[in-house]
Amino acid sequence: MFEKIQHIGYLTPNLESAIAWFERSFGGVNGGGGPLPKGYAVPSGGRNAYVRFGQVEAEIIEPEDKEGLSQDILTMHHVGYVVANIEQSMEALKAKGFAFAADAPITNVVGQQVLYFDADTTNGAMMHLTQLPAASIDTRVGEGLKIDRIIHAGYLVKDLDEAIAWYVNNLEGTHIGGGASRAFGGGRNAFVNFGRVQVELIEPGDPAFQPADGHNMDHVGYVVGDVTACMGECQAHGLRFASESPVTNPIGQQVLYFDTETSLGSRMHLTALPG
Repeated sequence: MFEKIQHIGYLTPNLESAIAWFERSFGGVNGGGGPLPKGYAVPSGGRNAYVRFGQVEAEIIEPEDKEGLSQDILTMHHVGYVVANIEQSMEALKAKGFAFAADAPITNVVGQQVLYFDADTTNGAMMHLTQLPAASIDTRVGEGLKIDRIIHAGYLVKDLDEAIAWYVNNLEGTHIGGGASRAFGGGRNAFVNFGRVQVELIEPGDPAFQPADGHNMDHVGYVVGDVTACMGECQAHGLRFASESPVTNPIGQQVLYFDTETSLGSRMHLTALPG
């Protein structure tokens, strides 16, 4: 059912500044946007933009109500999952016990049909189904940093085993591996594939990082052909990395995190897939 991750959505207090960061750092192209009415995803309303780089995009949202938003941090907000037929997918997911925030999808400014899940049925995580337009209205896909796709969104969870079971039981997921986590005071992580997408689940070793309940968005993994080759291009655009070379995670992916001081405080990593 789930074909790919179309985008990660971010909240920002300054839309122009965030767009400029993606343009400067990833060679991104502003594909369009506009005013956002008040609604489930953004209760105060606001405005947004879709920035394309490589074969992926980011949705950047500046809400009208900026209370609690840091001036220096790009805050992860949601994940957009692509399905072939949004109406059929909605009915199939309802039969599994999922609920949605609206009775029917809306069409956004870039021609995508979008329908948000009711977060009460997704562990508090904001996510939506996305059906892409039959003909792309963007003529500049492929510009900027050569990112092939988004491999996963990462979430912090309180109980790793329960989180794995949720994806396996509710989204017909397959637990493909995991092990010790290097971040958040140690702990454990796991990778679950469902459809053609993946999620990384992280149970922090330090209780201070554990969410009280639900799943908290932590990071995004961007796939590139060669992490080491991509490093130089990123560094030329002012980005730095948290280490000098990638590490190989428990499922064979080479991973290299950006230094958050150069990524607007948001956790992201380059990823090279095995094979």
